[in-house]
Amino acid sequence: MAAKYLDYYTSVADRMLPYLRGRQVAIEQQFPRSKGTVYRRHTGGSGEDTWIRIADRDALLAWARQHAVGLHAHIRSEDRGAWFVIDIDSRTLPTEMAQRAAIHAADIRAEQGIDALVKFSGSDGFHLMWDVPDLGDLKDDVLWELERAVVRAVACEVERRLAGDPEAALIWDTVGADNRAITTGSADRENPNALLFDEYILKDSANFRVPYSIHPASGLVAAPLSRSQLATFRPEDASPEAVASDWPAVVLPQFTIEVVQHALAAWRADGC
Repeated sequence: MAAKYLDYYTSVADRMLPYLRGRQVAIEQQFPRSKGTVYRRHTGGSGEDTWIRIADRDALLAWARQHAVGLHAHIRSEDRGAWFVIDIDSRTLPTEMAQRAAIHAADIRAEQGIDALVKFSGSDGFHLMWDVPDLGDLKDDVLWELERAVVRAVACEVERRLAGDPEAALIWDTVGADNRAITTGSADRENPNALLFDEYILKDSANFRVPYSIHPASGLVAAPLSRSQLATFRPEDASPEAVASDWPAVVLPQFTIEVVQHALAAWRADGC
């Protein structure tokens, strides 16, 4: 039986490859007549290094023929770089409320000179990401704490803006006026209805659903969005057919680690 998403991945392969090359990859597979999803990080071969890697179009389509649905890549590259990512999950709130938060988060970053690629998660949230291709001698434990600090600072700044955003009134109606609109930890029992800016996904071997990947549960695409698209986007817009046939190209921005550190210092000086 032909793989369900082979035609889709054939159409978007060239757009996906920049997010897969040079990184260890994890793949979600859904086989015909199987009730569940198989999550794979290794090829199944022998030897000390069996991580899945996808270096070219042929390798990507080989996995698509093996019923790949979703593709994730490690946040930390195999050379000297890493993505910085902010994962915004609506949790109990409507997806539109995560969308409001993503709009504010994108604006906050841009004001500090850091544009981000914004994408729909494929399910009920949104992601912001940008690349730092050269971390210099920054150690991994310092990297993850820096990334988490950025998430906390942006969450703090977004919460302030949501307080004055009439289109975000539903968030406050849901969480209560005296509670937080955003939490950065999914285990936060005091704010179970708040939006989640998840800082704890940032760790060794962390991986991230790449742009153009399909989400197995929804069948929708983790589609990158232009700033103009973000305000009017609806999840149903991100069907595989729509993204494969006519979707704006969005570039992953790159910044130095010093630019990120400067932005973080500015947010901290602002009380975040």
